[in-house]
Amino acid sequence: MMLYRYSPLLLACCLAAPLQAQNAVPPSTIEIGHERSRLDNGTPHWRETDARIQHTLGKHSYVALGLLDSRRFGQKDSQIAVAYAAPLSSTLVGTVEASFSDTHRVLAKRSVGLSTQYAFAPAWLAHTGIRNTRYDAVSVNQGSLGLEHYIADFSWMATWYPVRAFATTANSFAVRGNYYYGERSFVGLIAATGEEATPIGASNVVVADIRSLALIGRHTLTPSWALTYALSRTRQGSFYSRDGARIGAQYAF
Repeated sequence: MMLYRYSPLLLACCLAAPLQAQNAVPPSTIEIGHERSRLDNGTPHWRETDARIQHTLGKHSYVALGLLDSRRFGQKDSQIAVAYAAPLSSTLVGTVEASFSDTHRVLAKRSVGLSTQYAFAPAWLAHTGIRNTRYDAVSVNQGSLGLEHYIADFSWMATWYPVRAFATTANSFAVRGNYYYGERSFVGLIAATGEEATPIGASNVVVADIRSLALIGRHTLTPSWALTYALSRTRQGSFYSRDGARIGAQYAF
């Protein structure tokens, strides 16, 4: 659900919630995390602290709330994000997400997205989605179309993201592979490439090439506690390269 950690392209691929993976999640989870990113163009380091609470309502149904304190390009922003997912049939799940920033110096002013997840065959999922993200200077429309497959303790997913902004259409692609181990633990690798609308400074959004690679995971320490982590590298056109590291603690109850 979180709408802010990585580039929009990498984030959307990273946080698509699979039907199977949600079955092992306890009724409620709370997570607090902190991320630091280093940019190579002399820009001050990014720092972000986030908190997220999610409550499971039933099979494939949940509500979630996220809060973010962000410092990017020397600007301080805050953001609130919400999500709700519910089964539309025995094989189809729908999710609605929204975020709002009252400061929106760098982060989006607001966004709203709708997505579906369809289990059309054993261990096969189709993902679709649309999202509108509003910055001060531009409104960005993004779609998504993905295919996911589970094989034993592994899964892979490939997704296409068409984007419309500044009267220009761009395309990007992402692939993700996950390995699941233990009761709630996993490690994943995500790679993304293409073009997307992205902030390159305070109140400055452009359509730029992106190359991203991220290692993400969750490692269960006890039945209630888990460690979450992410390491990422993003090349944002000719504007900057960003190396990020995030660590988080998740409590399930």
